[in-house]
Amino acid sequence: MGTVFNIQKFCLHDGDGIRTNVFLKGCPLRCIWCHNPEGLERTPSLSLSESRCTGCGRCLPGCPAREIKDGKVTVDRSKCTLCGKCVKACLSGACEIIGKERDARDVMREVLKDKIFFDNSGGGLTVSGGEPSYQPEFTLELLRIAKDAGIGIAVETCGAGSRDFYEKAADLGATFLYDLKCMDPVRHKKFTGADNGKILDNLEYLFSRGADVIVRIPLIPGVNDTDGDIDALCRYLTDHDKKYRYAEIMPYHKLGVGKARKIGTAPAHESENATQEEIDRWVARFRQNGIDVRVSK
Repeated sequence: MGTVFNIQKFCLHDGDGIRTNVFLKGCPLRCIWCHNPEGLERTPSLSLSESRCTGCGRCLPGCPAREIKDGKVTVDRSKCTLCGKCVKACLSGACEIIGKERDARDVMREVLKDKIFFDNSGGGLTVSGGEPSYQPEFTLELLRIAKDAGIGIAVETCGAGSRDFYEKAADLGATFLYDLKCMDPVRHKKFTGADNGKILDNLEYLFSRGADVIVRIPLIPGVNDTDGDIDALCRYLTDHDKKYRYAEIMPYHKLGVGKARKIGTAPAHESENATQEEIDRWVARFRQNGIDVRVSK
């Protein structure tokens, strides 16, 4: 069993072809810009959308965690038991329990409904998160079932899992969409809560065995996009030329800010979306160093 918080179909930018992305709960890092904050904790969480809440009060009876202030429902999350009664009572869709324990074969039955699209496009399953290596047994079971069904498999990862996980996923023939956030270990820890030693060790292990790796670089304006940061990333990618398929810039967007507020947490970083001018500057710097770099959509 694993904790899944979303299954997103017809994805075009997380591996080859048309894909279904399965998002798992739990991550060991705490990147200040996280785009999926609802996936950070391993356990389910309550999401409450203030913009959708009408203040009707249907969710209040019998709930010690809720009250109405200024025409909107507020939640004392320390008292919330995640019973889900509010979700059933809410007519506007303002309440949602994010994360559900699911069996791998049950998840894959849903994924394989779209096998015809995978077959026609060279697509398949991408396991994302959160962080797939945080639920290693469940992730590997998903990958095995998908491989046995003859569809492509990919893992979107921060690289902070165990060596055993990456070895087994590589044995299955997975494509790794591998984040490379910052080369300086001190700055990496400042931005993510952990240094990058283990992450780089795992990446170089995958390089050493010829795994299929796409290096993904989340670039956050004013955080990890200094000239020094980009120069260090370029040196690393140049030193490991031909060991990865290509590099992909993932520009910052602020969707994670709203999602963080819905689950009752204050976003650690908030700025405007990366501008086209900033993206063009990043791309130019990488290409000046002969790096095959693309921009994720």
